[in-house]
Amino acid sequence: MKGVSTFIATILLIAIAVAVGGIVGSWMFGFTRSSTQTVEEQASKEIVCNQGGISLSEVCYSNNYLQGYITNTGKIPLGNITLNILYTNGSIQKYYLSFAGGRVTGETNCCGNLTMLVNEKYKFNVSASENYEKVYVYTNCTVRVTDEVESYDISSC
Repeated sequence: MKGVSTFIATILLIAIAVAVGGIVGSWMFGFTRSSTQTVEEQASKEIVCNQGGISLSEVCYSNNYLQGYITNTGKIPLGNITLNILYTNGSIQKYYLSFAGGRVTGETNCCGNLTMLVNEKYKFNVSASENYEKVYVYTNCTVRVTDEVESYDISSC
């Protein structure tokens, strides 16, 4: 009989098993390292964001415009301030706020995202139709650093 001897076959099987184990081990090491780094970054962000706070106040509606104030009530600066208007038909209008000419605007291509230092207060004035249901404000700290105002809390200007 001609063929591979049992000794050589055993050596080949062990070599293949070691090679596959090395490849899987190398992949697992990289995957674990990447996952650990991602979790660590997210945990750091969560810890920092626990110090954040934002508030909508004096929101009113007049002549197809919503206006009011956004205040950083937390202990850290906040960025990427986004104002969302939820309408009764379920649609959402988003404003990525920026600061231009001494006022907050809803122009997304103007001056970069609005960043608010601790205790800063900005007035916003954005166009909106009158069938709004809620107004939300979001920040770069998406968890717990938001505020909303219901339509029944919005007065006429």
